Amino acid sequence: MNPLSTWTDLKNIGVAFLPIGSTEQHGHHLPIYTDSIIAEAVASECAKHFNHAFVCPVLPFSASFEHVHFPGSISLRSTTIIAVVQDIVSSLERMGIKKIVIINGHGGNYLLGNIAQEMNMDHSRLLVTPNRYHWENAYKQAGISSTVSEDMHAGEGETSILMHLLDEGIIKIDQLIDIKSSRRDLLTVYGMKKYTETGAIGFPSRGNSIKGKMLLESLALEISITVKEFLNE
Repeated sequence: MNPLSTWTDLKNIGVAFLPIGSTEQHGHHLPIYTDSIIAEAVASECAKHFNHAFVCPVLPFSASFEHVHFPGSISLRSTTIIAVVQDIVSSLERMGIKKIVIINGHGGNYLLGNIAQEMNMDHSRLLVTPNRYHWENAYKQAGISSTVSEDMHAGEGETSILMHLLDEGIIKIDQLIDIKSSRRDLLTVYGMKKYTETGAIGFPSRGNSIKGKMLLESLALEISITVKEFLNE
């Protein structure tokens, strides 16, 4: 089930996937909607592993304050994100869906874990994925050449997924500029601009669509293992 379903299709849903992306700069070569595209694609891929799953419309705004010095970045305050997630979860529960999985497409959404902890105090209803373990395993399986930390933003991984998902010509191939920035201790203080002139951190020049397909499928499989545990507890 997805946003194109009718209300009569939304019966006996066992789990809902809520993709949360962002609207923020992704270097010179990727669109500002990158995280939202990836979150939606991962959610849809994950849903294939489950019967009676509902993929919610993607939430395209989140906490992107570290990108404030680049045009194209739109952020929601933490209090707004908390309220929006709580309202969506409440709406899904009123539909009879008791298990909700957030597919987080933006690494800067640190607060989602805290939201889940608070909402799970009485009973388990909200899972936030992917975690670092999911990403690291998927990177290895897809043959990504660098680590998740080294390939932090608009690098080989994200570029490869977008090469797989988007039509040729959308990604600016002539603007694939590699940026190495290993230590980012003051990222939450000064933002991305201190560590990269292009807005990217990683090695987009190493990306390709084959890696992107493998990364997307591997990530969805890793997440689905955790979701099954969440559903069967």
